Amino acid sequence: MFLLVWRKLKLDPLKTLLTALALGSVIAVMLVFQGFREGQYFQLSRMVMNRQGDLIAVQAGVSNFIAVRSTLPQFSRGEVEAVPGVSAVHPLTTIGLIYEQDGIRTPLYLVVYDTLGGPVKLSEGRTLKEDHDIIIDKSLAKKHNLKAGDELPIYGFGFKIVGIVEEEVAFMMPFAYASYEGMLDLYFETEIAPDITIFPMLSFMLIEVSPESNREDVAKAIEEAVPVVDIFTPEQLSKHDVALGKLFFGPIIGLLVTISSIIGFLVMGLIMYSEVNGEIRNYGIMKALGFSNLKLAGVVIAQALLLVLFAMPAGLALGAGLAAFINETAPLYLIRIFDYTILLQTALASLIFAAAGAMIPFLTVQRADPMIVFQEVQ
Repeated sequence: MFLLVWRKLKLDPLKTLLTALALGSVIAVMLVFQGFREGQYFQLSRMVMNRQGDLIAVQAGVSNFIAVRSTLPQFSRGEVEAVPGVSAVHPLTTIGLIYEQDGIRTPLYLVVYDTLGGPVKLSEGRTLKEDHDIIIDKSLAKKHNLKAGDELPIYGFGFKIVGIVEEEVAFMMPFAYASYEGMLDLYFETEIAPDITIFPMLSFMLIEVSPESNREDVAKAIEEAVPVVDIFTPEQLSKHDVALGKLFFGPIIGLLVTISSIIGFLVMGLIMYSEVNGEIRNYGIMKALGFSNLKLAGVVIAQALLLVLFAMPAGLALGAGLAAFINETAPLYLIRIFDYTILLQTALASLIFAAAGAMIPFLTVQRADPMIVFQEVQ
């Protein structure tokens, strides 16, 4: 069956190529929308995982790293360090700020770290050395045309950009990194708030567990010894953040993916309908030669599946190119299409859509009168 269809498609290679490219364009759009959803959730998960540490201490009752306020008392760090099995405790503070340039305001999530928890992948510049140094995300640099060496005034305080970090965004908001000295200077040298107590001095603690200790046992011991904190593994906190992201963005992103799938179904159906409907005479000839309706249906479906298989490489290439363009021009919106789940879902959906679209005109094929077809050919 497939060999017959393959020979039929080779009779008009230009038409086959154009049809495959049209189908590939639809596949690319579906990949990009699904990749956008996957990219946002990936950013949320990596934001926690990139902080490193075996365990993360948060304020009791808090179970997220992103979009929540966690404030820990300063003395709690010493109490955690005293728990058996803990080898090191690293402070981490997060602050929501607004950066304004030329009348454009951009929400900014400032991560303040000391010895652990800083940026992982710098695309430009260096790590923090001076009090006023700051590292910003690539998306913020692109949006405001900033680079290493530029000044980044926040509420009148002059940070100096020393590095650009990649893939450090979450909730569609760029991140920045500063030292505790820089944070204190920001607090005391600006009128950021009438009361400094509204800003946390310590939000989280990154805990390193000694090699001979069990991570879960140490986590339980810390919660028993220091009741003001809850302890999570990075994996647990990451899952909580992704769940929060799905709660906030799931309905909207899901609607976009659904709309793209519906459009993909309609466009693929239209392409395959035109493909099959334009060959009614050929199917009439095949019917006159003794092909049953079941065999004709097999030919129609086989043609649809082969065309989709031809279109998949083109769709993947177009989708990857579009994703790379978006990631380069707007790094805030990560598109991840090279995920086996996305590729499998898109491939299966494309095959189903194409087969369904090809079967729509099959009733016309079934009713084709071989005698009329031969008369038209003559």
